[in-house]
Amino acid sequence: MTSCAARTLIAWMRIRRNKRFYADPPVMREQLRRHQEARRSRPPRRMLHSHHITDRMIDSRHVYTIAPRHGPTSPWHIFHMHGGGFVEAPEPHHWHFARRIVERLGCTYTLPMYPLAPEHDHVAIIDMVEKAYSEVTAGTAPNNRIVFGDSAGGTLALTLARHLRERGEPQPGALALFSPWIDLATDDSLSLSLDGRDPELGVTGLKQAGRWYAGSRTLYDAEISPAFADLTGIAPTIVFIGHRDILLPDARRVAELGDAAGVPVELREYPGMFHNWIMKSIPEARRATDELLEFLLTAKKEETRDSPNNR
Repeated sequence: MTSCAARTLIAWMRIRRNKRFYADPPVMREQLRRHQEARRSRPPRRMLHSHHITDRMIDSRHVYTIAPRHGPTSPWHIFHMHGGGFVEAPEPHHWHFARRIVERLGCTYTLPMYPLAPEHDHVAIIDMVEKAYSEVTAGTAPNNRIVFGDSAGGTLALTLARHLRERGEPQPGALALFSPWIDLATDDSLSLSLDGRDPELGVTGLKQAGRWYAGSRTLYDAEISPAFADLTGIAPTIVFIGHRDILLPDARRVAELGDAAGVPVELREYPGMFHNWIMKSIPEARRATDELLEFLLTAKKEETRDSPNNR
């Protein structure tokens, strides 16, 4: 059963016409400036008082690292690439989610404010994200690094993992993907059939954002859309998706790619849920967050058990 809180939130999203931005490319172009406002790329003021936040510049972009006020109590460092179709700065729910995870785990948590399309394409975005990952996690053992990616950030997370593998660099301890968008063509028949039920995303607008991100490359290029990539050798992964989300086939594709590559992928599907519900203040989000943390703790225990020092 979908909770009353979730049903109310879905109704409110429809009343506010949240979907317009991604359903209508002209509306997306018209509203880009508002969705890329600098204030959205800064932590909420109250977090500045409740947490220890550092800000460093990488490629002239802000990279915020959040930790408990009196210092981390966990060695984990989460590196989270936010969603927003590559065209939006973080939403308030990204910051609130980061706060909740830091409070639950006592960890360090980084959000890079990567350059946005259409002014920038995948070349600049990926380059900045990977520089930020290398710099901010340099002092953290690879097995204590955890990569998060939601929506468009799912593509960035899988691309980062693939590039680490190709360079012979260690994988993070785990990946967590929330409503990942990994097929930027967004032309799966299931996505099209779900378009009317999704209160947040629209196929037409996502396609436009995908073309901006791809630049001169095709949307079916594995470097652009990880749905066509080989995921061999990447870290254990968990994926969360809702049945109202037009990205449902993308999430299932991650599991299929994991099976083909021999990578452990846990797929958690939630009936009735919408895009990025895990970051909202609803019962389903609390349950999913518990499952996320259980997965991370289990992955850590299994990695310790399989370490050469424990054989």
